[in-house]
Amino acid sequence: MDSMGITLSSVRWGPFLSGMILTILSGCLNLEDTRLHSDTGQKTTIRESGSLRGLPGPIHSSLMNEADRYNPTAKMPKACTKNVCELTLEKVIELALERNISLLNRRLDRETDKLSLEIAENRYTPKFTVSTNANRTRNDTSASASLQTTVDVPTGGSVNFTVQETNRGGSQSLTFRQHLLKGAGIDISRGSLDRARLSEQRKMIGFRRSVADLVVQVIGAYRSLAGAIRQAEISKISLDRAYEQLKATQALIRAGRVAERETVRSEAAIANGELSFVRAQNTLESAQYNLIDILELESDTIIRPLEELKAVQRASVLTPTFEDVLQNRSDYLQALIGIETAKIELTRARNNMLPDLALDVGLRRNEPQKPEPTLGLSASVPLSNKRERRLELMTARNALLKEERNIAELRESIRVELRQAVNDVEVNFRLTELARDARDLAEQNLETEQGKFEQGLTSSSDVATSEQELVRSEQAQADAIVAYLGALTKLDTVTGQTLERWGIQVDTVSQ
Repeated sequence: MDSMGITLSSVRWGPFLSGMILTILSGCLNLEDTRLHSDTGQKTTIRESGSLRGLPGPIHSSLMNEADRYNPTAKMPKACTKNVCELTLEKVIELALERNISLLNRRLDRETDKLSLEIAENRYTPKFTVSTNANRTRNDTSASASLQTTVDVPTGGSVNFTVQETNRGGSQSLTFRQHLLKGAGIDISRGSLDRARLSEQRKMIGFRRSVADLVVQVIGAYRSLAGAIRQAEISKISLDRAYEQLKATQALIRAGRVAERETVRSEAAIANGELSFVRAQNTLESAQYNLIDILELESDTIIRPLEELKAVQRASVLTPTFEDVLQNRSDYLQALIGIETAKIELTRARNNMLPDLALDVGLRRNEPQKPEPTLGLSASVPLSNKRERRLELMTARNALLKEERNIAELRESIRVELRQAVNDVEVNFRLTELARDARDLAEQNLETEQGKFEQGLTSSSDVATSEQELVRSEQAQADAIVAYLGALTKLDTVTGQTLERWGIQVDTVSQ
């Protein structure tokens, strides 16, 4: 900057200004970008400024490279044959990241967020304004053109360079205004830029949280579907056993070994089994539709989970430190950003309490005269809005206090949530073991009762009771496994490790 200077000479500025105007206009008109219109499928030419060309690509994860161009109704996933999709949990998560409309819309918002930050980052870049004017009366004709350049500086000042040409002459001026009280200082000058950067960080964290929430939603829907399939299988097997029991009862009646009334009891067991099976089928259909809705698939799609429900104790379930958890939690990071934003607002509110005092230094030349230096000092003291400024200061101060109290409360809430999540994992795994043992005993008891019934030592009612106990224990085991897996997912959510657990890398915005 020290080696640069501006010299106002006696050279006429008309040709120079005209050339500059043409250069600027031609630069703005020759940038084209042909894009595909999403509704009509036709190509539409969109003109945009050169600054757009340097933007980074859309926010994406390793599983989301084509999400911004994907049309959910265009084709079925490769893993699907006709309308049947056999999917692993990882594949379902991948499809959700590619097809979920809500997430795709959030990714569009990220594009505008990045452009907003770029605009804020240009706070201290020169701003050019070109204006022309022409008037004609009966006795006179006048024409003028001007170019004004303004540059804000981090100290709270601004530099203004203006060149004006008319058919009667021209003028040039170079001025520098520095605020001394209100609006002065680097913290005040950079306040809007700092707020924009913090806002971008908050939005980026919010986007990561949306991705994590979608992953958790997909995991829950997938496991609910797997659990519903297991419950339907249990009901179907139980119904088949009830039919086999009826056949065995009828055979024993014909042999005269049991009373004929045992048939009614067996038929009642079949009726109850059919009722349970229909209910299980309805639950299965609901789970199918829920997952289909998340994946934006056709309504007649059938999803078959490839992963069995297993309660395997996770070897890497190591509780991270509390501070590590805080650094991974989206809500805590957003709360920290809220505090920093509130501090900026409080600084601005305090500065607004000061009078406006500015120093003006400049150099002006009206052709053909010589350049004349100018020096001025201006002051503005509002007399009627003192209460409004006090209200602004009080609001900013209270907002900071609220943010600090909220984050203190959030820390304790996270601490309790973490302990509860760890405890739930341990307890639910123990419950899966107990449920497995209970199912094994119920199965052995049913086999015993069936053997006694064949020998005429017990009734079909006792067999039906043992059958119901086995069904309940099998259903309880399936529910316990789903609950345990859900507890693991909850622990990942509480510790903020959902994306890391599934290897999803969400890129940050390039600064």
